[in-house]
Amino acid sequence: MGLTPLFIGLLLFPWISAMLIALCFRIPKGILSKLSSFFSFLQLVGLAYFIYQVNSQEIAIHIQWFMLGETAFRASFIASSSAKIISLLVAIVAFFVQIFSSSYLHDEPKLATYYLYLNLFAAAMYALLFADQIWIFYASWELVGACSYLLISFWHQKEIAIKAAKKAFLLNRLGDIGLLIGLIGLSVHFNTMEFSSMQIGSFGPAPIALGIALLAGAIGKSAQFPLMSWLPDAMEGPTPASALIHAATMVAAGVYLGIKIFPITGEDTHLFMALIGAISLVSGAIFALFQNDIKKALAYSTISQLGLMWMGMGSDASLLHLVVHGIFKAGLFLSAGSVIHYLHHQQDSQHLDAQSLDQMGGLRKVLPWTAISYGIFAAGLMGLPFTIGFFSKENLAGLLWENTQNSPYFPIYWTLLACLGLGMLLSNWYISRQFYLIFMGKNRQNLTLEKVGSWDVSQNIPILLLAFFSLFFWTSTQIFHIHDSILLDRFRIKQWEVPTFWLVVTAFSWIVGISLTWISRNWVPQNNYRFWPSFWPSIFQFITWKARWTQILDHVLLDRFLIWLAQLQVVSGHIVAWLDHSLVDGLLVGASTKISRISGHFLSRWQSGKVQQYWILVFLTFGLFLLYVCL
Repeated sequence: MGLTPLFIGLLLFPWISAMLIALCFRIPKGILSKLSSFFSFLQLVGLAYFIYQVNSQEIAIHIQWFMLGETAFRASFIASSSAKIISLLVAIVAFFVQIFSSSYLHDEPKLATYYLYLNLFAAAMYALLFADQIWIFYASWELVGACSYLLISFWHQKEIAIKAAKKAFLLNRLGDIGLLIGLIGLSVHFNTMEFSSMQIGSFGPAPIALGIALLAGAIGKSAQFPLMSWLPDAMEGPTPASALIHAATMVAAGVYLGIKIFPITGEDTHLFMALIGAISLVSGAIFALFQNDIKKALAYSTISQLGLMWMGMGSDASLLHLVVHGIFKAGLFLSAGSVIHYLHHQQDSQHLDAQSLDQMGGLRKVLPWTAISYGIFAAGLMGLPFTIGFFSKENLAGLLWENTQNSPYFPIYWTLLACLGLGMLLSNWYISRQFYLIFMGKNRQNLTLEKVGSWDVSQNIPILLLAFFSLFFWTSTQIFHIHDSILLDRFRIKQWEVPTFWLVVTAFSWIVGISLTWISRNWVPQNNYRFWPSFWPSIFQFITWKARWTQILDHVLLDRFLIWLAQLQVVSGHIVAWLDHSLVDGLLVGASTKISRISGHFLSRWQSGKVQQYWILVFLTFGLFLLYVCL
């Protein structure tokens, strides 16, 4: 098979998989899980083969779509280096999530619906990654949002899940207004509707206003400041779905948009993105410290780590950390799911809140493999050596350091470096503390922790494989630098040199973060503190107030104006009708008709056809002429 047909097949296969899952709705749940996982495995293998064959080339598809006047619309897709590596991440995480779900949701009555949503989600994400035409990109973007709504509200019998889904959907739509305006502005500025044809050589970089409009959509999708409050609430969905949504797909789409527009926007747009990321990095890390719910803590951790990607401004540093974070954050969510699943089995007899840190502690004794994997994932998030997180964080610091030396905006880059150092320290604190609260020490409620009867393959294998992928040798054979990475060379990801002083700062953040964990090891937050808790109710109150005043304005002003306008039209119609009847028809047309008729009647007498009358008229005319001459 050629590469182009294979590319088309990879775009279509997830949609076909979703259709087949829908058709096989009533087959036994065990077979359904295996079938969906098999489809996901085929997609992963096909994508890996495609990327291997393409190597570092870019494969593009341009299909004539429709004509609008003289403008031709093409359905365009392109396999860029960034799209290829992120799609590979999506395929890996989606496959592991589907395997994990077969155990985690074994007793779920709506399992077919769940797998249908997962396949639709993955299909929309692949379309978004490979879309080159801006309107296909926008449609895929909205489909990702719609699928996230379906997954967050999957347990729709719970009112809190419905509210969380609505919140996520509406806040994302708020950002998508800016995205739509930005995409229209891009097409006008570059006179094209395909990202690959947008070159700054002839037109210059896109204005900062367009960059901010585009990033508004990315802020909503990536849950960045100030549209960050939907992500912790979205934890009401199934935990495996959270691993997919909040590690490799939906939230990554916002960062991917920044990567896509990085070559066509200026440094002012890049700095705006970095500043939003710095605020989100620090604030997300602070809120992660004050969470009692294991999943909400990971949600704020995701916000913080996405802020770190935003600080890379859409460069290759952002791309590398996006991929790295997708691996270890998916592992963290699945490991958290393993913990929650275990505690759920204890819940019937001991009335536990399976997601509360109050009920945890000492779980390393009953979940040893989960504890080891969670430790590796936490080390990756901290950026410790021997993990891929070390490379991506130091690479990002190298990018900022280089800009402090070469950019006229160097004070801003120094500020970003300071925020990066603070964010790393806070990240080291909250994730090491969370590991301690879950697995170390004694159980805080003195619960009887029963050992798991059998080794759950469907849960442990995905977690262990993700832990294996989180180790350093997948990106480089060297522990402390990344320059010999075959993987990054294949995807043409640029690396930056890290200054020596920054390694000292990094080591200091590890020591201080772990020390703070030891100091605060006995403190467990009693509540889940939220970012700007009055924001969402206030938004609803504002909407209600706005609707009331809009109704008043509509009734008092707009309706009255329209009625007056209609009455004015009726009166003016009568006046125009009178003028038409009396003046136009009566005076102008009628008078000219009468004049023509009288003059015609008079002149017709001269044309009698009698020669005698013609001679009389000739002599009479001649006589009058002589009289005029004489006088």
